[in-house]
Amino acid sequence: MALGDPLAYVRALHFAATILAAGAVIFATLVAAPAFAAAATGTPERAPVDGDGVIAHLRRCWAWLICASLAVAVLSGAIWLILLAAGIYDAPVAEVLRNGGLWTVAGETRFGQVLLGRLAAAVLLTVSVAALMRSGGRGLLGALAVVLAIAVLIAPAWTGHAGATPGAAGQFPLAADALHLAAAGVWLGGLPPLAMLLAAAWRQKESRWDVNIATAVHRFSVLGMISVGTLLASGFVNSWYEVGTLNNLFSTTYGQLVLVKIGLFAAMIALASVNHFYLTPRLASADAVHRLYRNSLTETALGFAAVFVVGFLGAMAPSSHTHQHPVYAAVPEGAAFVHIHSVAGMADVTIMPGHVGTARATIRLWTEEDDPLIVQNLTFTLTPPDAASKPVVRTATQVQSGLWQVDGIELAQPGNWTAAVNAELNAGHRLALQAPIVIEPEQ
Repeated sequence: MALGDPLAYVRALHFAATILAAGAVIFATLVAAPAFAAAATGTPERAPVDGDGVIAHLRRCWAWLICASLAVAVLSGAIWLILLAAGIYDAPVAEVLRNGGLWTVAGETRFGQVLLGRLAAAVLLTVSVAALMRSGGRGLLGALAVVLAIAVLIAPAWTGHAGATPGAAGQFPLAADALHLAAAGVWLGGLPPLAMLLAAAWRQKESRWDVNIATAVHRFSVLGMISVGTLLASGFVNSWYEVGTLNNLFSTTYGQLVLVKIGLFAAMIALASVNHFYLTPRLASADAVHRLYRNSLTETALGFAAVFVVGFLGAMAPSSHTHQHPVYAAVPEGAAFVHIHSVAGMADVTIMPGHVGTARATIRLWTEEDDPLIVQNLTFTLTPPDAASKPVVRTATQVQSGLWQVDGIELAQPGNWTAAVNAELNAGHRLALQAPIVIEPEQ
């Protein structure tokens, strides 16, 4: 994965925006709402006249933060889908948009289906934010917003490295990945709205505005401790699954990036410990409030630096997978061959002989764990380079698990043909893969 690869940056931006939006919703609902309710029931002597105005202003700021983050998440998610489709088809973005390949990836791959579901949930969450803030983040509307936020936050686990593992073996790392995302959203995503609350409390110190800061900080601290424990446990599982060995941690680029992420996480824990054990008990002091505010901003910066690293990790093959994948079987002399890789499955397409004439196509479908991909039926399409010529569309015959053949294909012209695999998986899901394959002139 090169530093110039735009997909890594788009992934990082998407995850950062999603974490920020979901974390702000959870903070406003589970942390701030009870604190504001406690302040509203306080004695008149402790609540200044402008208290309600400050609370309303904070809620407006959080609503803006959530909506802006969701807008960035939707836009970056759409760009991610376009770039992924271009990679699957090995074609320029304009061509993928023009030939309808984008809609195939969106509708017939797990990544596309999950992403479309997340974008729909993000739109529903955006619509509910205004009403949520007016209601104070409490009641059924608050609960619905939290559910939508968590759904948007953890769904990428089903499209990542853990989600690509088939069968029961993939459920444990999948659950760990989902918990990891949820914990990151609660802790890291809650830090910016916490900093905004602390800043408001600091600015209002002369008028003695009281929103029960101690209640808010304590509730967030409890959520933070739970999140840290969850991040540690799930991070260990993810690292074991994706890095594999201690040697891989130091000797591979993937492992070294994991070490950078661990270092940033350790720095966040150190700051969080100072906040929890030293500053939180001293919140009666305005200086402690200000220091807690600055530490929250520093934690936020460290956390989103870790998200930047995650953007690259997700676009790379894990160290453990790199060593597990076998070298492809030797391509027969004179054959045309292409390997097509996607998040939902992979295909090796071999056409023998690979020149004009009558040929046989062999399609091997498999997972990242080198297990055969279970397919109900498979349609193989070869589109000639001449746009005026009709594509060859054939139903493949299964030879053995994961291996399919099509005999008697007439290759009428040389050039860059397009090989397309459309496979029906279990539970009505489909796998659509497409890539160019070179057919030589008749020999």
